[in-house]
Amino acid sequence: MKNSFDFPPAGDSEYNKMVDKHVLMGTGSINKALAWLAAPAVIGLTIQTLYGLVDSVFIGRGLGDDGVLGLAALAIVFPVSFLLIAAGAGVAVGGSSFISRGFGAADSERVKKGVGNMIIMALIVGLICTVIGLIFLKPILIIFGATESNLPFAYDYMFWIVLGCVFQILTMTINAIVMAEGNSHYSMGMYAASSILNVILNYFFIFEFGWGMQGAAIGTVICQMFSVAFLTFYLYRISKLGFRLSWLKFNKPAFWGIGKIGISEFLREGSLVIMFIIVIYNVNLYGDDSSVAIYGLINRVFAFIVIPAMGVVQGMIPLVGYNYGAKNYGRVRKILKAASIWSVAIMTILAAFTYIFTANLMALFITDAALVNEAVIAYWISNLAVPMIALQIVGSAFMQALGLARLSFILALIRQFSIVPVLAVIPYYMGLMGVWVAFPIADTIASAVTVWFVLRQLKSLKKEEKLHEINMSKSDA
Repeated sequence: MKNSFDFPPAGDSEYNKMVDKHVLMGTGSINKALAWLAAPAVIGLTIQTLYGLVDSVFIGRGLGDDGVLGLAALAIVFPVSFLLIAAGAGVAVGGSSFISRGFGAADSERVKKGVGNMIIMALIVGLICTVIGLIFLKPILIIFGATESNLPFAYDYMFWIVLGCVFQILTMTINAIVMAEGNSHYSMGMYAASSILNVILNYFFIFEFGWGMQGAAIGTVICQMFSVAFLTFYLYRISKLGFRLSWLKFNKPAFWGIGKIGISEFLREGSLVIMFIIVIYNVNLYGDDSSVAIYGLINRVFAFIVIPAMGVVQGMIPLVGYNYGAKNYGRVRKILKAASIWSVAIMTILAAFTYIFTANLMALFITDAALVNEAVIAYWISNLAVPMIALQIVGSAFMQALGLARLSFILALIRQFSIVPVLAVIPYYMGLMGVWVAFPIADTIASAVTVWFVLRQLKSLKKEEKLHEINMSKSDA
């Protein structure tokens, strides 16, 4: 293992060996580079999403008569779990943006400090989440919509998730380092292995051991521990960075550089919790536990559509960051175009598949025919604006990759603010159906605004490119 990580002069044999993958990121085919970075992430995250679907099937059928309450509990804990994911994503995205620009600028010190402070931040954030979560878990679940009937199920599940959340955040953080270095295939292998292990463990814990909701959560935490070990092995034995424990030193510029983007990502994703709380409130107001279960199933199936697009975004972020750091503005614009086309195409195709087989998918979780029909209608209505959601996802991530934390945060809030007034009005006249109708309306508004901001930013990049060309011509003279 190397004792340090440096960028040797161009043409050096070690340089060629170390940056062989980064050549593709900076000069090769954009579609090939995006596929190389995104395809493994798409596959890995899709496998992980399928695990979530299987886990819901296990709970819906493994809890017998309490299956609907178990599924309702999963819907309640989803926003709480999402807050933990948002915390991990904040560290991961902030760090990925920071070190990717270091790779693009051939700045080894920036990369080393970024990696070390990413891990430090992950440990701090994970411990804070655990302490706060364990102390206030029950009131948090009640605020998020838990009722007297489903609260015990939600608490049994979320207690173990909160207890082990430091491993979840570390997994997301170290995986972002792997992705930024360009080893997305290893990332795919980690997601695939941990997801398969999770399905196996949850089957035994739920069906054979009879541990119910606690069994599902314990299996998840064990797999997160496995993922941390898997990724730590990468850092020490496979990565060309030559990671050392001495890198784990607090560095204020690196820490706050990561945090600046990270807090934007956390608020962007965490702000979705506002929507979840308001939606669950409306679902409880106009429906019952079975309606909450349906909302949870809609989220699970929708994740099958949106997660692959998020994989494309994960590939796009380091690619944009690398080329933006290298002042390759024309390539940045082409990467945005390619990622947008890919995301829209993937989400549209998957949405069509789920629309055709919605009844079959819902019947995997619930056996009541009337409830299945209700779930089908709710799913069809709530996901009418799927292709536009893809543009919203890519546009917001593009701002992150450029380091525009404030603008990314603003775009994140638009959907939340747009859905609140819609939910305040339409369900009053349409009841539970109005809750489902609110989603495509809010998605359309948010996507249109995001596209406008992206077009505006592209004009700004064009000006920045011209200024860079002028400065380069002056330096050459």
